[in-house]
Amino acid sequence: MTYDTKESCALATLGRLTRGALHELSNPLVALLGSAELALADAEPGTKLHDRIALTQRTGGEVVEIVRALQGFVRLQSQPPAELSVGAAAADAVALVERVLPTHDVELRTSGDATTVAGPGEIRRQLEELLLDALDAPARGPVVELVVADGVVTATGGGELRV
Repeated sequence: MTYDTKESCALATLGRLTRGALHELSNPLVALLGSAELALADAEPGTKLHDRIALTQRTGGEVVEIVRALQGFVRLQSQPPAELSVGAAAADAVALVERVLPTHDVELRTSGDATTVAGPGEIRRQLEELLLDALDAPARGPVVELVVADGVVTATGGGELRV
């Protein structure tokens, strides 16, 4: 996907802000979940209050998982090149997209494998971009698959990445 200069600059700035924002979200989430756990222990099981606190705890847990997934993606960017499984990186890319985007109308899959020597963060970033482009494709079908074979990752609906 291409962006005009202003949007590109805004997205770059947003990317720079994300690391700090994720850290700042983590701290209050820990307090929220700890308080919910203590309140849940004090609430009478089967009451509306107990159910509401349990819902708060589950929802907070979902937000924690999103924050952790995004933090993991950010941390990968600083890792040095290493030999890695492109199939495993593709599966991780799919897991991140499923965690942070509503993908209810499409099934995401991966198949195949290859190894390469590269920075894990760079491969994951490129795979995420390939997957997001495939999801944004106008003629996208109900399945988007990242197929890894012979040093190339192909996304159904268009696009490929040479690894």
